[in-house]
Amino acid sequence: MMSYGYALLGLVLLLAVHMSISCTLIGVGRKATSDGSVMVAHTDDAGWGTADLRVVRVPAKHHKHGDKRYVYAFNIQYPRVVLHSDERGHEYAPEDHHQKHFKPLGHIPQVKHTYAYWDQDYGLTNEVGLSIAESTAGAKTVGFPLHSPGGHNLFDVSELSRVALERCDSARCAVELMGHLAVTHGFYNNGSGTAARPSYDGSAECLAIGDKHGEVWIFNIMTGENNRSAVWAAQRVPDGHIAAIANTFTIRTMDLKDKDHYLASDNVHSFAKKMGWWDGRREFDFTAAYAFADKSEERMLPDRRTWRIYDLVGQSFDPYLAFKPRANGFEWHPFSVAPKKPISVRWMHRILRDYYEDTPFDQTKGNAAGPFGNPVRWNANASVVGGGWERPISIFRATYSFVTQIRSHKHYPDALTAVMWYGLDAPHGTVYCPIYGGQSKLPKSYTTGMQSKVSLKSAWWAFSLMNNWVLISYNVMHPERVRNQKRLEDKAEAWVKEVDENKHHLHPQHWVEHAEKRSYDFAEEVVSEWWELVFKFMAKYNNGNVITGELVSDMNIPGYPEWWLKETDYFQKPKISKHIKPVAQPEPEFAPASAAATSEATRQVQRRAAPVLPDARSGSGVVEVMSSVSLVLFGAFGAVVILRLTDKRTMYNELP
Repeated sequence: MMSYGYALLGLVLLLAVHMSISCTLIGVGRKATSDGSVMVAHTDDAGWGTADLRVVRVPAKHHKHGDKRYVYAFNIQYPRVVLHSDERGHEYAPEDHHQKHFKPLGHIPQVKHTYAYWDQDYGLTNEVGLSIAESTAGAKTVGFPLHSPGGHNLFDVSELSRVALERCDSARCAVELMGHLAVTHGFYNNGSGTAARPSYDGSAECLAIGDKHGEVWIFNIMTGENNRSAVWAAQRVPDGHIAAIANTFTIRTMDLKDKDHYLASDNVHSFAKKMGWWDGRREFDFTAAYAFADKSEERMLPDRRTWRIYDLVGQSFDPYLAFKPRANGFEWHPFSVAPKKPISVRWMHRILRDYYEDTPFDQTKGNAAGPFGNPVRWNANASVVGGGWERPISIFRATYSFVTQIRSHKHYPDALTAVMWYGLDAPHGTVYCPIYGGQSKLPKSYTTGMQSKVSLKSAWWAFSLMNNWVLISYNVMHPERVRNQKRLEDKAEAWVKEVDENKHHLHPQHWVEHAEKRSYDFAEEVVSEWWELVFKFMAKYNNGNVITGELVSDMNIPGYPEWWLKETDYFQKPKISKHIKPVAQPEPEFAPASAAATSEATRQVQRRAAPVLPDARSGSGVVEVMSSVSLVLFGAFGAVVILRLTDKRTMYNELP
């Protein structure tokens, strides 16, 4: 019988086809930031299906000679993977007897020691200052995993990122290790679909990798010849630059003699030439040779985000650049740009929260935004053909996002070099909490919850419910939410600074312990306060009102804006024509045997059952009506009491 992991593998691959236009990543060099750190950022936007919401701590481990490092095809949905607790920690152990251990696709030799790291859909950040951000891309090849039809490959990008975090403390090490494993054992991407229905627009991957040594590298990878092995290239982000990727390769020409700034697989030139994607005479361009040749208007989806990221750091390009043809297809934005001024962590948060405000593509404007400036655009019905919305950086279907700020190991212990500012659900509605790469735990709310069940114990649900409630009247509620985001993130920024200053007063081990406690306590505080804010918003912003107290004057009605009302029939008076005739009522499908007898019987029942209506000239009718109403209310009250006494569980414990 097929294992649990293999049984789900086909479903995972089919679901992943829809994820190709998904995540966004950013990498920032140390001379482009306001504090000299490097930064990598990621929005995990693959919400075409349910996702495992847990952020998991995989512990460090010592291994014996001859141990194997098993490689798995992880799920997108819950559970991400089910393993023995001694393999990658207790969070991935079975929760009950229904969860079966996944069967590995294969294995590689294990190393003597592996680092601890934070894990979600991809490996995030490890305990020695290495962090990885991801964005799916398209390529001219596809690959499939071992043990699937047409599959020859062992590694997808999620397992490559995890192995890199387990074994490396530098971006260069991570690039070389992932490239070697992919070429040797084969690379596939979940966005490749299946052998029967291949999908090229999501068959490749891009990563941004930052480290404590002050380097950021961009890594582009795809499956190699005959749907096996891999082809890859990597380029270092210049220290004074920012690089953005929105679901497309970005590495162009490369000087492979300059190993300080460029790395690539040995087959990077030969495979392109063999396939006729490069003539061998012109200067080699990795993206022109290998990127998915999408000539549709969908190219605007990724390129518009890239344009906006560069626009927000003061380097604006033509927002319609992707429509401009050139010899090898369409034009691209530069690999990286120099920002006009140094970039802070808080400005990176601002970038991730963007939906084109104050640009010609502002999602808060126009009929699609509705009367309350709602920037969220849900997907169209599957039956709708053609069309589409602008794709902003912050999107409703995001599961999580982060900005990892990586400081120099010369000034911080390894455990505190990486500060991952982590937020749940859509970036525009989250609060970014600082989590250190070297801390060992998070509140239980960060490892609790499923998308199919509302849980007050889940951090993700606090932010998801708020994001959905605000959609009712976005421009009425969102400003108050922003004030609370700023208040909490100001507080986080202040205590991180205070923790940093303790390096002069505390032993390094005590310094790390103090930092972990502050991070843990703050994460708990944020989730608790956000739940309180959710319930406050539910009461305050209700039925189109803004309610601030119990006085009549404490209710305000914002109402619809006049411009929107003019777009409706609000100002159109009903038109009455003398020539309109009453609409004939249809005969009942089954007429009674004796309509007359039935009508008379009905009238008699109505006379007996109807209460006496009050007479304007007599008070007796009022008394009888009030008596009837009192009996009805008393009966209803009694029924409610009985229900509450007999089924308190149903009344109070609906939410787990």
